[in-house]
Amino acid sequence: MKSIALFGLTGQGIETAGEILSKIIQNLGYSHRNWRDFSTIIRGGNTSFEIYIADKFETESPPRLEEVELAVVWSDEGVNRYLPRLKDKSMIFAPDNVTGVPTGHQGNPPKLGFNVWALGIVSGYLGIPFQLVLTEVEGKFKKGKNTDLLEVGYQLGLTVGTEEPLVDLSIENATISGNDALCLGAIAGGVRHYYGYPITPASEILENFSKWLPPLGGGAYQVEDEIAAIHAGLGCSYAGKRTFVATSGPGLALMTEGLGYAAATEIPLVLVDNQRGGPSTGMPTKTEQSDLLHLMNAGHGEFARILLTPTSVLDCIVTIQEALNLSEYYQCPVILALDLDLALRKISIPWEKIENMIQSVEIDRGPTLLTSSIEGPYKRYEAVGSNPPLRTVPGVKGGAYVASGDEHDERGLMEPDFKKVRGTLHVRRLHKADSIHYNRPFSIIGNSEAPTTIIGTGAMGELIENFIKDNPGAYQGLLIRQLAPLPKDELREALKNSKRVVVAEYNAKAQIRTILKDGLNNQEVHSLLRFDGEHFTDKEFQEEISKIFNELTSNLAN
Repeated sequence: MKSIALFGLTGQGIETAGEILSKIIQNLGYSHRNWRDFSTIIRGGNTSFEIYIADKFETESPPRLEEVELAVVWSDEGVNRYLPRLKDKSMIFAPDNVTGVPTGHQGNPPKLGFNVWALGIVSGYLGIPFQLVLTEVEGKFKKGKNTDLLEVGYQLGLTVGTEEPLVDLSIENATISGNDALCLGAIAGGVRHYYGYPITPASEILENFSKWLPPLGGGAYQVEDEIAAIHAGLGCSYAGKRTFVATSGPGLALMTEGLGYAAATEIPLVLVDNQRGGPSTGMPTKTEQSDLLHLMNAGHGEFARILLTPTSVLDCIVTIQEALNLSEYYQCPVILALDLDLALRKISIPWEKIENMIQSVEIDRGPTLLTSSIEGPYKRYEAVGSNPPLRTVPGVKGGAYVASGDEHDERGLMEPDFKKVRGTLHVRRLHKADSIHYNRPFSIIGNSEAPTTIIGTGAMGELIENFIKDNPGAYQGLLIRQLAPLPKDELREALKNSKRVVVAEYNAKAQIRTILKDGLNNQEVHSLLRFDGEHFTDKEFQEEISKIFNELTSNLAN
């Protein structure tokens, strides 16, 4: 397993160099995982790009690794950041004005050519054939100086070349982010129209759909704000087309009114919240899982909702399809909560694995009448037994109804007998998603007999999986996917052998732990919290888990 780091200024092309490197490694057939750390300002801050490359023929992408084999940095700040993480302290390269770098590992690249020089060093070190890199660079940049800089860097990288150079594995890999995965899953789930407004880290979804939907006969539309986005999405859903809306914290605040309208009119709606650091504008480019309690309760009044949290990039493909099905069956808001690291994380794995996930969910439109006609008077909001009401779409003969946000009767007409409908129709709406037919509320990994369970979701998923893999038999991992309605009975059964539980999450107030409270069995519960916007490396995560148990042992001894 190899790990490489590039560090420079925002606007210096660090991410572009990283994308070229990732593309080449993908084409060689190696599974890998990228990590990006970028400033909230366009110029003046710093950008890091790290890539973790799996061993030959491994089909899983690595987690974020602590140990770095080689780093190419622009400044002293880069040296300070990466020198402590280097496996070999001599494996750092920088311009000749940077201190703390070994003699012979420096050069004189220009500010706006540093990224190409750095790419050359990394490619030479990894043993990637020069022509492969040159072809990609010339396809991205002008020839001449860039070509010269690439070759100078490449020759420098060869001087410390790895003993296991990368070779062509002849494996068809694909590189996708969490946002890419959502889009692929949504398309497989029937989405052909999308309405959105740019906001980090959800903008990638709008950008993807603007390229991917038109060839499929659909389209992506950038509207004036998040209020317009959610209501345009609701109009699309009312018309019988599948869609979803995506945003982040500040945009979520504006979309909250639309959530209530969706609940009152029982129009299916999926809302994706790519969580970032808050409050207010907060930390737009930093990860957090701090919107969860808001998502559990957002909107005035009381109404049913379903809250799901994908646990990995691949899981995003499946969960968005399940969310579309659930929203049309239960006719209530279904919310998907990602976090910035999961949304923007890029992994490269065999295409076959991605394709299998895309094809793993069948479209289920629920009680929706799309074509045939209705005989007799139609009551849109009349439930038959325990089944949801029959939903029609415009054009179905006899199926017209009023979709009003005002309280209404079973036909959708306003100003009903409030005393009657609040005790019947409103109660039905409130409780229709108290329990749901969903077969993946969480995933269990490791030893189900272990006395300790580590719970997390989103970006924590890869860290928990890696920790369990490194400690086989000693722990159980539980990747929670369904937060509302909470699957209490299933959770208690899964935790029946656990004496203690550690809930790992990226927020300051233990929001996931708070939500899970009613699903626990009187276990000792400990929190692992982080809220500085950074994503744990594998070593940091293991150290934090160990610290919890060391403190526990110490307290017992005293």
